[in-house]
Amino acid sequence: MGPPRIAALACLLLGQLVGQIASPIEVSVIDSAGLPIAGVRVEVKAGDRTIASGETGPQGRLSFPNLASGRYDISATKDGLEALQKPDVEFTGALELTMVAVMARHERVDVTATADPVEQGASSPSVLPGASAKALPSKPATVADALPMVPGVVRTASGDLQISGNGEERSALIVNSADVTDPATGKFGLTVPIDSVQTLSVFQTPFLAEYGRFTSGLVSVETRRGGEQWKWEVNDPFPDIRVYSWHVRGVRDATPRMNVEGPVIRNKLYFSEGLEYEVRNTEVHTLPYPKNLTRKAGVNSFAQLDWIQSSRNMVTATLHVAPQRLGYANLDYFNPQPTTPDAGTHNYTGTLADRLTLWGGLLENTFSVTRFGARVWAQGSEDLTITPTGNFGNYFSQQGRDASRTGWASTYSLAPLNALGSHAFKIGSYVAQSNDQGAVHEHPINLLDGTGHLFERTTFQGGQPFQMADTEYSFFGQDHWSISSRLAADLGVRTESQEVSHSFRVAPRGGIAWVPFANTGTVIRAGFGLFYDRVPLSVYSYYHYPKRIVTMYDESGDISGGPFLFANPLSYVNIHSRFVFHGHTDGDFSPRSTTGSLYLEQTVTSLVKLRVGYLQNQAAGLVTMTTLGPDPETMQGAYQLSGDGTSRYQQFEITTRVKAGDRREVFFSYLRSRARGDLNDFSSYLGSFPLAVIRPNQFGNLPGDLPNRYLAWGLFRLPRGFQVAPVLEYRNGFPYFTMDGYQNYVGLPDQNRFRNFLSLDSRFSKDIKMSPKYTVRLSLVSYNLTNHFNPAACHANLADPAYGIFFGSRGRRYTADFDVLF
Repeated sequence: MGPPRIAALACLLLGQLVGQIASPIEVSVIDSAGLPIAGVRVEVKAGDRTIASGETGPQGRLSFPNLASGRYDISATKDGLEALQKPDVEFTGALELTMVAVMARHERVDVTATADPVEQGASSPSVLPGASAKALPSKPATVADALPMVPGVVRTASGDLQISGNGEERSALIVNSADVTDPATGKFGLTVPIDSVQTLSVFQTPFLAEYGRFTSGLVSVETRRGGEQWKWEVNDPFPDIRVYSWHVRGVRDATPRMNVEGPVIRNKLYFSEGLEYEVRNTEVHTLPYPKNLTRKAGVNSFAQLDWIQSSRNMVTATLHVAPQRLGYANLDYFNPQPTTPDAGTHNYTGTLADRLTLWGGLLENTFSVTRFGARVWAQGSEDLTITPTGNFGNYFSQQGRDASRTGWASTYSLAPLNALGSHAFKIGSYVAQSNDQGAVHEHPINLLDGTGHLFERTTFQGGQPFQMADTEYSFFGQDHWSISSRLAADLGVRTESQEVSHSFRVAPRGGIAWVPFANTGTVIRAGFGLFYDRVPLSVYSYYHYPKRIVTMYDESGDISGGPFLFANPLSYVNIHSRFVFHGHTDGDFSPRSTTGSLYLEQTVTSLVKLRVGYLQNQAAGLVTMTTLGPDPETMQGAYQLSGDGTSRYQQFEITTRVKAGDRREVFFSYLRSRARGDLNDFSSYLGSFPLAVIRPNQFGNLPGDLPNRYLAWGLFRLPRGFQVAPVLEYRNGFPYFTMDGYQNYVGLPDQNRFRNFLSLDSRFSKDIKMSPKYTVRLSLVSYNLTNHFNPAACHANLADPAYGIFFGSRGRRYTADFDVLF
C-alpha cells in the first residue's frame, strides 16, 4: 500500500474515532463592538424542558460542565438588550452569542458558531486553536513552532518557515492587531509562547483593506485573557537526560513552562502570564557525538492585563520579553561546529490597546513599541574555507544591530448603515517610526575545488557603522456590504508609504461571499487584490557593509584574475504601475503582489466541513541580490540589490475538518502547489546569518516548493482521562541545487528533490487527578512510527565523491513528558 493510500486510510480511521463525549461547554456573550456582556441569563432547552441555565460573569462567560453535546434551543436575555432566541443549535463546544441594544434593531443578532457564512467575508483563514496546538506531538513552545500544522506553511530542513511558498520576511505577524516583526530583517523573531495563545490564524488571502505590509501571508495571533478564577499550569518541569552508549551524557532539553491567569480585581482587572525557560542541546545526526550539538538558552515571557473599565470600554496591555542565546547556529554535516556562529538576540514588545464603543460604533487604538537586537560572532578568527565535501575554518561574518519600531494604529467601525442592504464601514490609519543601527565586520573566504586547489579568495574592505530611520504611513477604508442574506461583498482601498523608499502605493481590494442555495450549507468565496510589502531597513543599511575584493587563482597558485572590487549599490527601479508612485531614486523599491482566490466551502454534516479552493499569487518588485561583472578596465563590479525580482505561487487545496466538541477534532488537508521565483532573495545575504557565497541569480523552484502535501492530525479525548493526538504527514521532498566544484549552479536548479517524506507521530497522554486542586499529566510521544527513511541532507556537489547520496534520517523514537495542572 503506497504512502498516499496510507495517509487516506489513516485519516479515515481518525475520523471514525470522533465521539460524542460530555465535557464542559462554554458560552460567551459579547456586544456588537466585541466587548463582553455580564449578567446575561442563558437557558438551554431540549424541547419544552430547561436542562441548563445560568448568568454570564464579568467577562461574559458561562460554563455548563455536565452538558452533553447535541442540538438544543438557546435563549439569552438581559434588560436593555434584545432577547436572543436560537432554535436547534448544534451545541458541541464553545459558542459565542452576539447581543445588541433594544434601539439598534437594524443590527443582526447571531450565534457565530452557526452564523450565515456570508457574514464572515470574502476570505476565511486557516485556524489552529491554542489548546489544540499545545497537544501536538511536536510539543510546540511558540507560535512559530505550531505554524507548520497549518496548510500552506512548512518548515524547511534548515529551519526556515515558508508561508505560501515564500520566506517569512514576505509575511506579516500581528499579535492582538499589533505588528511585531523585526523592522530590520522583516522576520518574526522569537514568537509568543503557545501557552498564551487563544487562536492562531493564517490568512493567505486577506482581502480586507485593513491588512497590509506583506506580499505572501498574514499570521494573526489572539492571546488568552485571564479567567474568573486563578488557574496554574506547569508543563515539562523536569529536564530530559541524554543517554549515549548506555551512559548519562548531561541534559538534552530543559523546557519548563508555566501559565497562570486569574482576576486581580474581580469584575475589573484580569491577568495572564505565559513563561518559558528553554535550554536545548539539539543533536545533528549527520555529525559524530559530541561535536554535533547546537545550543539554545533563553526566556520567553508574555504577560497580559485586561481592564474592563465599563460595558463600553476595555483596555488591554501586553509585554513580551524574549532574550535568547544561540550556540553553533545552523550546524550541519557540511558546516561543523568551528565554521558556525554564536549569537545573542533579544526581543522586547509592549502594547496598549483601547476599545471604546462610541456613537454606535467601535473605536480601537493600539500603541506598540518593539525592540529587536542581535549580536553574531564566530568561534575564532581563521578564514572560512569552502570545499565541495565540507567547510572548515571559522564563520566569516560578525555583526551587531539594534532595531526598533514605535507604532500607532487607529480604526473606527461605524454603526451599520441600511442602504441597498446593510453596510459595515470601517476606516483606519497606521503610523510607525522605525530605526536600525549597528555594524558588520567580515573576514576572508577561500573557495577550494575538488582537488583542494584554491581558485578564489574573497577579502573585505571598509565597512562603517550604519544608522537608518524610516517613517511609514497607511490609511484604509472598507465596506462589508451585506447585499442580501445570501450575498455579501467586501470592497476597500488601502494606501501605504515608506519615506526611506520614496514611494506611495495604492492597494484596491474586493471580494464576495455567496450562498447559492438555501439550506445546503454551500458558500462560495472569491477575491482579488493588490498587496505591498514593507522594505526592511537592512536593505538600506547594505550600502555600509564591507565591500568584497575577489581574486582568482590558477592551478599553480598564481593570480589568474583580479583583484576585483565589488561595491554594494542599490539599483533604481523603473516601475510601470498605475498604483505605485515613487521618487525615481536608488532604492525606490515597492515589492508587490497580485493575489486572487476562489474557494468553495461545504457543510457536509453538523460535524464535518469541507473546503476546496484555488489561490494564485503573482509577485513583482522583489528585492534580490544580482551580480554585475567587473569591468576589465576599472577592475570594479558590484553585488547590487535590485528591485525587479519576481515570484509565482499557485495552490489547490482540499481541507476537511471533523469537529465534535471542544477537544475532539480531526483535520485533513491536501495541497497541490507550485512556488517559483528568483533564488537570490535579499534575506539570504542581509540576515543575522548571511550566506558566504554569492552566486549569479537564477529563476527556479523556491525552497518552499512542494508539489504535493498531505497533512492529517487529530485530538481525541478518551475515557478515564486518556487523550491521543496523532499527526500524519506525507509530501514531496524539498528542492535542492546541484553545484560544481566551483560552487556554481549546474543545470536547471529545479530538477532535484529530496526523497518523499512520510512521518506518523503521536502523543498519548493520561490525566491523573492527585487532589481536587492538582492533576498530573503523563505523556508518551512517538515519532516516525513507520520508520520511514527521511533524509536531512544530501551530497549535492558534483566534485564530491559521495555525490547523490542522501543521509541523516532519524528512525522510530519515543520520549516521555510530565506536566502538572493546578
